[in-house]
Amino acid sequence: MRNNNSHSVSIFIAGPPCSGKSEAGSILASMLELPFYDLDTVIESSAGIRISEIFRTSEEVGFRELESDCLERMLKKNERMILALGGGCLLREVNLLSVQERGILFTLTAAPETLQRRREKQNGKRPLALDETTLLSLLKDRKQHYDSLPNRIDTTKLSPAEVAARIAAQIK
Repeated sequence: MRNNNSHSVSIFIAGPPCSGKSEAGSILASMLELPFYDLDTVIESSAGIRISEIFRTSEEVGFRELESDCLERMLKKNERMILALGGGCLLREVNLLSVQERGILFTLTAAPETLQRRREKQNGKRPLALDETTLLSLLKDRKQHYDSLPNRIDTTKLSPAEVAARIAAQIK
């Protein structure tokens, strides 16, 4: 699981919306004393508007362009980091290859019911998963993609701290 260039290896966390990427990533970063970034937050900062507004004005295509640009900028920092990726970031092969080249990718998953329960607590913060129907449709559409990603951790019955601990144990 180690990357040959271990002095600059970053840890990337992917998975569907509400799988716990940001919370577990933040805890993991504290554990490993590395900077933590959430790509969605980087995108909002870069654009100067919320992701929901980007989707409204530029649609998903425009958002994905901005997402890829922000990912590329983060990777050019050439620093070890923990980076939580958006749920669809790795649908673009160039993003997936860049991430795999620069570090270790972990994929968080959870039962659809768990993702739905977590989504309900977030009050419309997910433009592609605004309600149960759109979330379930997104999960169905991306199932093969998520299943193809490495180092899967089912977060259904785990706290964010437990997820972070599992990742930390796997990289040591």
